[in-house]
Amino acid sequence: MNVVRNEIRTGVLVILTLAALVSVLIYLGAPGAFTPQKKFSIYFDNAAGIKLGTPVMLAGRKVGQVIEIVSPVPLAERPVPTDSKDAPLEVRVGVQVEKSAQIYRITDVRLASYGFLDEPVIDFVEGEESSGLAEETMHFVGKRPGGLADTGTQIIEKLDPAVNQLVSALKSLDATATNVAQLTEPEADLPQTFAEFRKLGRNLSELSSAEGPLRKALAGLERLAKENGEISAAVADFRKLIGPDSDLAKAMANAEKFTAQLAGTKDIPDTLKNFRAASTNLNTTLAELRSDFDAIAKNLEQASDTVKRQPWRLIWPSTKKYPEETPPKAKPVDRRRR
Repeated sequence: MNVVRNEIRTGVLVILTLAALVSVLIYLGAPGAFTPQKKFSIYFDNAAGIKLGTPVMLAGRKVGQVIEIVSPVPLAERPVPTDSKDAPLEVRVGVQVEKSAQIYRITDVRLASYGFLDEPVIDFVEGEESSGLAEETMHFVGKRPGGLADTGTQIIEKLDPAVNQLVSALKSLDATATNVAQLTEPEADLPQTFAEFRKLGRNLSELSSAEGPLRKALAGLERLAKENGEISAAVADFRKLIGPDSDLAKAMANAEKFTAQLAGTKDIPDTLKNFRAASTNLNTTLAELRSDFDAIAKNLEQASDTVKRQPWRLIWPSTKKYPEETPPKAKPVDRRRR
């Protein structure tokens, strides 16, 4: 009897062990048998590296696996690539993921390689939550990592603009060299300009030589401004003119006596009237003199500018043209009594 019980217990234990093993195998091989799942379709241009059971990740976390690979896909069922340079999408990969996986409508699907053995996986990354969750009827376009051939193409595409710029720079350099050659020809403007500069240098050298007009002009200015020169004599004459025994001082004293005599007479209104008329005439005369002085100052300014900028005109005939300006008329003075 004990033998029968032991056999029954052994059989039950074997059956439970087999059931547990089968359950684990089913869970690992077909996770949809125990948890709710949903399916999506992903289109690739090439299915290399993808096989049934390839893990499906959501931002690096496993949420499902590949359950179907269809290649080639009929032309009518292929989606249009987002970029015209991309290869046609000839492979449809069906994946099964957990129903609770937060896969959004707008997301990137990449075929990546993880792990020590570089195992290929399909990864959903960079999803936009605002686009909402994806329905089971939706499909995605997957992106494959670039290989050596793709790397060469990308390098060529990046080098192409640089090569074009280099060609443009060489063309511009060639045009510049041609222009420089044209400028340096014997009959070109540049050699003629240098020749004119040489002439100008010789003229400046002659102008500033020991017997040149510039040295003579400076010597004349030195002669005028020296201690016993004409300017010093003019200053001495002016001092004599305003001295206490000068004619101007005597005239001022006589004027003072005259005004004292006027203060003692009754002809002051008539005198003031005559003085007002005389001052009006004096103002008119001063206005005319001011316009003359303005013209003289302008001529002196032009002469000094010519000496400073074109000193060779002191010995060359002047070809500089001056505008004929009409001096401003003096403003008429109202002589009516106020």
